[in-house]
Amino acid sequence: MHGRLMMMALIIALGLIPLASAGVRATFFYNGTVLFYFPSRGWVEFPENFTLITPVSDVMRTGQLIAPTNFPGTLTFVTQSRGVVELQEPNVTETYVLLPLNSRITYLNPTPTSVKEENGYLNLTFATGNVTVLYYVVPDQGSLVLNPYVYTTLISSSISAYMAYLLWRRRPTPQMTPPDQLDDRDVKILNAIKSGADSLSKISELSLLPRTTVYRRVKRLVNMGIVQEIRERGKVKYVVRDNEK
Repeated sequence: MHGRLMMMALIIALGLIPLASAGVRATFFYNGTVLFYFPSRGWVEFPENFTLITPVSDVMRTGQLIAPTNFPGTLTFVTQSRGVVELQEPNVTETYVLLPLNSRITYLNPTPTSVKEENGYLNLTFATGNVTVLYYVVPDQGSLVLNPYVYTTLISSSISAYMAYLLWRRRPTPQMTPPDQLDDRDVKILNAIKSGADSLSKISELSLLPRTTVYRRVKRLVNMGIVQEIRERGKVKYVVRDNEK
């Protein structure tokens, strides 16, 4: 009887959550900690490969939907970033990515709305919950001015100069494999996808390749028309096109 009453209370509480979240904000720390802040009633989809840190007693969950029991409230998760910040939450309206000042960014999407130094971090702000940032950390240079990302941001009147620098950092380098041919890493990724690995993390686990490598290779295979990228309800999955199987 008690269990049935608890279940009914949970169903009623979940029924009070609107169909769309109201201004959920996410903060993604470089160490893998992710904090969702709910200023009012709302929900997010439980992120793939995220581990919930918030006590279960402070959480409402039904299927893939999750929310705090009280509003305003927060949910805390942890994930293995390994130089990859990836968030795909359609109900998040703003995302903050906090990186060490001595980070080097090799890829980011979309363009951040602001980039600034804040509390000893490089703070990238995005007006969306669909964010991807690839980066690596170099030995501490001991000076803010020596960090080209922060330095460029501070002396620039807009984000354009910062983005121009990133594009320069990502300029093409000589390749051993022609861009229209596949090498052994591409083959490993394709075999992993054919075996049922449909996300970047699963492909990385099955192919035994770093996630940053998998991300770049999969995007290349998508551009070549060998792999298809499918987006459903804010999630992304990858499949090998029929004519390549």
